Amino acid sequence: MMRGTPRTFVGTVVLLLREPARENGAAVVAEEVARIPGVGSVELDDAGTLVVSATAPVDRSDLLALLERLGCSVLA
Repeated sequence: MMRGTPRTFVGTVVLLLREPARENGAAVVAEEVARIPGVGSVELDDAGTLVVSATAPVDRSDLLALLERLGCSVLA
């Protein structure tokens, strides 16, 4: 995370993943992200663009840690 980035978010965050379906299918990644408390919707396309919309505060570090456990590298 960049120094000025808030720790939690409500609303929409867009992340670019490197090879999101390499170890896990995109559907599995989206399903696991959707289980994070506060996440309202998740979209992941074949190019690796992950769109996460939160209806309640979501901790960015929880999201990034989950993606790391799933074998997804976050590019941006």
